[in-house]
Amino acid sequence: MGRVFLLLSAFSLCLGATSPASAQDSGLSFLRFGVDAAGMARGDVGVASEDGAFSTYWNPAGISAPGPNEVAVSHHVWIADIRTYVASSKFRLGAKTGVGLYITATGAGDLEAREEPGEALGFFDAQFVNAGIALGRIVGPIRVGITAKYLSERIFVNSANGYAFDFGVQTSLFDGGVLLGAAFQNVGKMERLNAERTELPQILRVGSEIFPFKILAENDGTALLNTSLIVEVSHNSISESTQIHVGFAGEVLDTVIARVGYISNDALRDYSVGIGLAIAELSFDYALLPFEEGFGGPAHIISLSYSY
Repeated sequence: MGRVFLLLSAFSLCLGATSPASAQDSGLSFLRFGVDAAGMARGDVGVASEDGAFSTYWNPAGISAPGPNEVAVSHHVWIADIRTYVASSKFRLGAKTGVGLYITATGAGDLEAREEPGEALGFFDAQFVNAGIALGRIVGPIRVGITAKYLSERIFVNSANGYAFDFGVQTSLFDGGVLLGAAFQNVGKMERLNAERTELPQILRVGSEIFPFKILAENDGTALLNTSLIVEVSHNSISESTQIHVGFAGEVLDTVIARVGYISNDALRDYSVGIGLAIAELSFDYALLPFEEGFGGPAHIISLSYSY
């Protein structure tokens, strides 16, 4: 039992869990991190605005948003050689319904195990998998959605599986000038890992996005510059902490996007920056997450999406 607690704690600290005092309370802390570079560059946001393939993480209601089908992938490089790989998709099922499929895998090897400061007792590896399906539906002026997910964790020689659900809603006001969204994530439970269950980090997210100003070409009305400001609040049931997320983006000629973000009450980081490039049906996004001193950062997030 002590060894399992120790290993979970070590992995959670590498992921930057805000409350690592109880190891199994934070064993699945990776579920609280975003999945795409665009959202993470703006301070881990997307509950109100995401309506593409990565809606499967931020808010399943976005799966039903009008627009093309989309497939996307993402790669995260964290400290201690911890890496996350994401594949996600969005498919339209008629005018009011959408479905999304996704899989996220996080893992690392050669992590040092310790019971106290000093020489490491040895090394271990850890893998976590999160896969599922999301369904969204337009109901009058709002969009609603639900995600069903399968969870798997393996620490050293111990493994466990589980399930969870996400619930979400989105709407807009003033002809799309204000976007609103809310989601409740990770409602479920895990099997026992060795002797105890890993508690899932249930997260409540509420947010809004506005578009402060834009500059249009005089001759044909082409958008030369379009800006957006997003503010979200999230509450984590494990750490009992509340975070404020603020993100800003400026898009030039519907092609190049610069992003900055801030997240409060986070042991790992606060500010983030990123850039995006959209060419026809392809979009490339990058995020840089400077970690606090002593965490060995920064982290790099790369995402690629294709709409058709």
